[in-house]
Amino acid sequence: MKIALISPDYFPIPPVKYGGIERVVYTLTETLVDKGHEVVLYAPRGSRTRAKLIPYLHEGQDMSRIPGFVKLTLPKGTDIIHDHTQLSVVGRSMLPVPTVSTIHNPLHNPVEHPVYISRRHMELFGQNHGTYVYNGLNPNEYEFTDQKSDYLLYIGAIIGYKGVHHAIEVAERTNQKLIIAGPVYDGPYYQQEILSKMMANPRSHIQYIGEVGGQTRLHLYKNAKCVLFPTLCEEPFGLVMIEAMVSGTPVLGLANGSVPEVLGRFPELLCHSVEDMVEKARSAAFPSPMELREHVMSNFTASLMADRYLEIYKEVTGKTS
Repeated sequence: MKIALISPDYFPIPPVKYGGIERVVYTLTETLVDKGHEVVLYAPRGSRTRAKLIPYLHEGQDMSRIPGFVKLTLPKGTDIIHDHTQLSVVGRSMLPVPTVSTIHNPLHNPVEHPVYISRRHMELFGQNHGTYVYNGLNPNEYEFTDQKSDYLLYIGAIIGYKGVHHAIEVAERTNQKLIIAGPVYDGPYYQQEILSKMMANPRSHIQYIGEVGGQTRLHLYKNAKCVLFPTLCEEPFGLVMIEAMVSGTPVLGLANGSVPEVLGRFPELLCHSVEDMVEKARSAAFPSPMELREHVMSNFTASLMADRYLEIYKEVTGKTS
């Protein structure tokens, strides 16, 4: 099958540091290539892939330019377009080639073939119209260990609805070290909720290390005692959770959005309040590292994700191969 994948124009593929959508697009692209399909990837300049890369000509973030560029440059014979842009700008443009649109954000985009990234995401934002495919990862790209260090970890965007202040509360109330890693998307929130607490108590166990990537990111995941996922929003998926678990690291998550689906095998990791998260972080009654990894291997791999998308491509196009 000849497939065109459309990435957002925010970060190169694969992302150097932060970039959950970009990480999923890269993983899907490479897996489809491995499965023998002819893949074209539209992505920012500087991207790397074994597919055919068609880099965007514009600089910066301007999604409005993507549909026209795709229309002008789409290779002949393309069977299907798979749009991953936040606003499904290609799916909305109604090009003559069948288009599937994965909606990665808590949004409803009016497209013909929407794909959400969890059942809860589809129910809330799709009103049960469309389908859903869980994100997947390549387990070989992560490091596993059953020997953990003594720190809790928050990794993700520094913004209020991600609940970073609750991760700090958990660490303070359980007297445990917390490492916070991720880009600051809300400066005042960072100043008030993180920096001010570190400055008020220089001997605090709270440490903010900024945005991370590469081996640093992998080592943080695999060595953490536990990852805290205190998101306050209806999280569509939460890639952090499966990245931690495939590394053998437990995740304590507030039971919002997709969290009950992703952590569903381990009810002891689901938290129904911050108080609940505090108690579970204190008791540390976690599943074994191998159980956590096996959960990801059975439900959230790149191969499973790609196979499900291939089923959707065939349904939409009527093609069998």
